[in-house]
Amino acid sequence: MPNSQNRPPIVERFYDVLDPQISQQLTQEQKDGVEKAVLAVSLGSRHAIDFRRSFPFFGKRFYLVFLFGRDLRHWHRKESTLSNILIALLLLFVVLFVTCCVLLTLYMIKSALGIDVFQNFHVGIWDWWLSLKDR
Repeated sequence: MPNSQNRPPIVERFYDVLDPQISQQLTQEQKDGVEKAVLAVSLGSRHAIDFRRSFPFFGKRFYLVFLFGRDLRHWHRKESTLSNILIALLLLFVVLFVTCCVLLTLYMIKSALGIDVFQNFHVGIWDWWLSLKDR
């Protein structure tokens, strides 16, 4: 078994499961290459946010993991068409929702200030809001 020389835990776990005879036959160059590959594949310790918790729930233990950071992989996973469509729809929904909220806020500010953009035309949201206040 190779000496622990300030190696990351993932590399130590790799050597723990590797057959000791095979580990002894590896040259230093091969060990360096294998360690570099293990670190590149795992990237477990290179996240800006790394939240890992386990908790009991009805007599069993469950875990929650939230990782956030840049994707440093050389080859990215191929995403399915369905997931791309769902992400696009979700993004469209969020953009439309935020746009409606901004427009509604601007309309309410305009109405509160008494500004009429079009004479004798009102959407009625301000009057409805004031009627709620009178209740």
